[in-house]
Parts: sequence; C-alpha cells; structure tokens
Amino acid sequence: MPIQQKGGQSFSFLVILGYLVFLTLPIVWLISTSIKNPLEAFAIPPILAVWPKLENFVEVFANRDFMLSLLNSFMVALGTVICTMVVSLPAAYGLARLRGLLKNSILSWLLLTRAAPGMIYVIPYFLVFGRLGLDDTRIALVVMNLIYTIPLVTWMLLSFFEDIPLSVEESAKVDGASNWQILTKIALPIIRPGIVSSAILAFIFSWNEFLFALVMTKKVARTAPVSIVNFMAYEGTNWNHVAVGGILILLPVLLFSIAIRKYLVRGMTAGAVKG
Repeated sequence: MPIQQKGGQSFSFLVILGYLVFLTLPIVWLISTSIKNPLEAFAIPPILAVWPKLENFVEVFANRDFMLSLLNSFMVALGTVICTMVVSLPAAYGLARLRGLLKNSILSWLLLTRAAPGMIYVIPYFLVFGRLGLDDTRIALVVMNLIYTIPLVTWMLLSFFEDIPLSVEESAKVDGASNWQILTKIALPIIRPGIVSSAILAFIFSWNEFLFALVMTKKVARTAPVSIVNFMAYEGTNWNHVAVGGILILLPVLLFSIAIRKYLVRGMTAGAVKG
C-alpha cells in the first residue's frame, strides 16, 4: 500500500476518532455527574472511580413537575409526528407529480419557511394563542412545531415519491384505482423506509425543541428541555439533577433510534443511487 494512501487513511481515522470523542464527552460527563454527589462531581483533581449513587435519580423521579414535563414532551412529539405525516404525505405525493413553475415556487416557499429563524414566528403566534386561550397548551406547541417539521418532512418524502416509476401508477389507473388508492395501497408501502425515517426526524426535532416551548409554556404544558432549567435556581445550580434530566431526555430518543435503525439507514440512503 502506498505511503500516501496509508497517511490519508490514518488522517481520516484521526478525524473520525476526534469527532466521536467530541460527541461522546458530553454524554460521559452527564453519566459521571449523575452518579456522583456534588463534592465528587466537582472535585479537583477529578474523581474518576466512585461508587455509583442513585440518590440523584430518585430525587429527579420524585420531582412531579419534571416527570410531567417528560410526559408533555412525549405527547407533543407524538402529536407533531401524526399531524406532520397527515399533511406531508399527500403534499409530497402531489408535489412529486406536479411540474413547472408552480412546483418550484411551492418548494422554494417551503424551504424559506424552514430556513427562517424561530423568533419570526414566536411573537405573532404567542399573541394569537393568547387571544384564543391556547397559551400554555400542548396544542399550541404542536402547531408551532409543524412550522418546521412539515417543510422538512415534505422535502424528504418528495424524493421517495419521485423515485416511484410512473408506469406503476399508470397500470393501477388502468385497473380502475383512484388517486387515493394509488397513494395508500401502492405508493406508501413502497416508500415505507422513507416514512419511518422522516417520522423519526420529526419526533427528534419536537422532542428537543426549546425556543417555542420556552416562550409558549408557563407550567402546565412545559416540556422537559425547558423544565430542566428549574434545576438552575438563584441559590445555585444542582448539576447532578441537571445531568440526570439530560440523561432522561437523551435516553428515549437513543433507544428509539437503535430499535428502528435499519429503517432510518434505509430511509436516509434510499434514492442516493439510481439505476
């Protein structure tokens, strides 16, 4: 093997290793801090080997407000995924079969909506939801999340629908199938990996969303990313509880992604290579 090729592989390996370390260190810190008491967590020099302590987990699980916020996060994320797929699936299918300037205009508008900063939407919708009596509700958060998830998922699903040969749909029409039947019985089963991967991304975005939840909620509909700030009080920050809260927020998404990783990989790579 040439020396230059070996050097290139070594450099690539070091870059990947450094990136993995960069991503892993915060998680290691969370786990380490969550099983230590405050003195051990911030001891200098750091204490690497300690007997795991579960008191922090017990105290966080006993915190009713934080556990309610976890439930809120799950309900909002689930509602966001359902509403997103209901809108994005037919929208992406229709755009895939649309041609001309109208299609390009709609796609450009969706991209602009997705790229716009969240603060543009926060203030107007905050006033609207306040007038409607929907402030501090899960419904308001779901609607806010749809501003970003619908354009994202529609763009993702568009490429999957475009990869379906038109001959398949034309054959179904010859057999008397309606457009709705073609969508539900032919197109959707074919792009199932894309549907799953898009739903995962919508769920993760909603689960981790902070800005909308910070502005739109007070106490009743507060989500976990916002509720974790309550561990940072005026008297001081309980970093042990912050670490436990971070683990509880990370764990569902991690387990969910591992459980359906094959669909995620297939969905993200489908259409990358066309015959």
